[in-house]
Amino acid sequence: MRIDPASPVQWTALLLIGASGILLLYNTLPVALAYPRAGTTALVLFSLFAVPFWWLRGRVADRLALPAAALAIGLVWGATVAVMTSLFGSRAMHGLLATANGPAWAERWSPVLAAPVVEEVVKAAGVVLVVAIAWGRVHGVLDGIVLGAFCGVGFQIVEGYAFAMSSTVLNRAGDVVEPVIAVFIVRGVLAGLWSHAVFTAIVGAGVAYAATRRTMRSVWVAAGALAGVIALHALWNSPLLRDGLGLGAFGVLAGVMLKGLPAVLIVWWLVRWAKRAEAPVARKPEAETA
Repeated sequence: MRIDPASPVQWTALLLIGASGILLLYNTLPVALAYPRAGTTALVLFSLFAVPFWWLRGRVADRLALPAAALAIGLVWGATVAVMTSLFGSRAMHGLLATANGPAWAERWSPVLAAPVVEEVVKAAGVVLVVAIAWGRVHGVLDGIVLGAFCGVGFQIVEGYAFAMSSTVLNRAGDVVEPVIAVFIVRGVLAGLWSHAVFTAIVGAGVAYAATRRTMRSVWVAAGALAGVIALHALWNSPLLRDGLGLGAFGVLAGVMLKGLPAVLIVWWLVRWAKRAEAPVARKPEAETA
């Protein structure tokens, strides 16, 4: 993870993150300055997404070889490149779908057919790029799960923040926190557990499996993980069970769990499998590493 001026992957990460960071600030800073109380509340609340995955990192630390800097790059990639690319890419695909099938059809089905493809591919690209930067430091599937989760958390924090601030502006009540809290309940409490961090953790597992096995079969496993996550994301965004089958709040909650729980269970199974299959990382004595 040392800085290497001759490394193409490091330059790629630096340029893409730098350009996307500028675009992100351009799009969010004016609203943040106009609504500082709401903005601070949104940032604090949605940053809580990182807590369970930081806890997971601590639980499997003895089997992780990726340095903290690699996880930080994944987090920043998700918060900048993945968010901004998905913003413009999803709009472009929405336009193509509207041209082909009409605006009303695109409005209903773009979240199902466009957003999952763009968002998951761009987040997966960030995982691949970090693995390339830290080549040789990936010990096993758990490294990929944690890296993918951090990349997804970065995306989730910024996306949630953007929705909260958009709701604050549309509310027209000034710099208040009520719209932020309402959005956090919907996108954080109800949808946060089975969202971007979990999806990208699955992709990360596939990428790490391919990086450590280096066989054609393992490459297909990684491709299958990405395809599966796109399908899970499309299911999550679909209108299926959105009305809770007319059973009120309980039905809506049950529908959310039925659509989101499969991804959580997959990550749970992957972590358990990797902890059984992968040996702890051999750490060098501090005297040797000093």
